[in-house]
Amino acid sequence: MLERVGNRITSAVERILALGLILAILLDFTNVVGRYTGGFSVLGIDEVEIYILICIAFIGSAAVTWRRQHLRMDVFIEACPVRVRRFVKFFEMAVMLAITAFVGAQSYAYVSKIFALGSVSDIAGVPMWIPHSAVCLGFFGMALIVLVRAAQRFWAPERAEGEAGEPVKGEVRS
Repeated sequence: MLERVGNRITSAVERILALGLILAILLDFTNVVGRYTGGFSVLGIDEVEIYILICIAFIGSAAVTWRRQHLRMDVFIEACPVRVRRFVKFFEMAVMLAITAFVGAQSYAYVSKIFALGSVSDIAGVPMWIPHSAVCLGFFGMALIVLVRAAQRFWAPERAEGEAGEPVKGEVRS
């Protein structure tokens, strides 16, 4: 059930991020057409596009983590005995949890400060806490996912992802 809920949330996030990418492309197209046909440029579109891409990168990183689609260099580890692979997996999870929680906390502190200051972007006037909160959401999302995966491995190891990356029972991977 947890996998289904996580997959649904991840799918919704991916759709929202895809719509954000389409919006960024449309904004860019509008600016290009304006520059070359009408001799005008809409101020702030470039800023907004960059903020959309920041959101896609950081919030999308949590979706990639949930789907277990992050890049891995594990050829050497896969050749190791099961005990070594389990230790490395535990170590990876511990390091990832420590780093993502730390960066998420630091990002939250920064977002809180710029929210209190009322900081806005130079041209578009976007409140700066919005794009910066994507970093916070992405890293806290990854930390939460690591905790969920660790709990799955601890309480239901037969349901957790296998050591060699094979799917969870009943899950089909393409």
